[in-house]
Amino acid sequence: MSAPRHLWSGEWRDESSALTEELAARRGAAGEPTEAEGEAASPPAVKTRRRRPFVRPRRVDSRRLRTGMLVALLTLLVAGGAYAVASGSSAPSANSPAATTGSAAWLGVDMASSPLGGVTVVGVAPHSPAQAAGIKPGDVITQIDTEPIAAPSIVEAAISGLRPGDQVEIELQRGSTTYTTRATLATPPSRNP
Repeated sequence: MSAPRHLWSGEWRDESSALTEELAARRGAAGEPTEAEGEAASPPAVKTRRRRPFVRPRRVDSRRLRTGMLVALLTLLVAGGAYAVASGSSAPSANSPAATTGSAAWLGVDMASSPLGGVTVVGVAPHSPAQAAGIKPGDVITQIDTEPIAAPSIVEAAISGLRPGDQVEIELQRGSTTYTTRATLATPPSRNP
């Protein structure tokens, strides 16, 4: 085995000349025109590999990266702010104690729908704001503050946004007489199991 040849050593020239002469000799024996006959001998065909051009890997532009991160951060901040506004609304949520008891404030009446309009008081809790305001079973509540009452759910909705200590004006009918009373709402009593 021969030692490796290097391009810069110049040995390739000698080897190339020797190959050219050998090729010319073979052509002469086969009847092909040679250099002496007027045609210039061409160097042997060398197969070359086609190289792809060098493509640098893409570098992430730091300015684009910072801009993208800033956009993502601002999106998160806006979404968080929207969530905070939505969860901080004044309506009680389904998991709040006010929603499970019906309202944050308590009037202390049991009600049923009345066929004549309004809501019939079925029962009054002892020591309740309704008892203190003079409401009795059989009374028909027709209005709370300025809201006309047509169903028990409207009474609950009317006091759901209020807090203990707030006062409401209640218009009711007892027999053929219409009364107006003022009740101060309280905290619902704790229920013992």
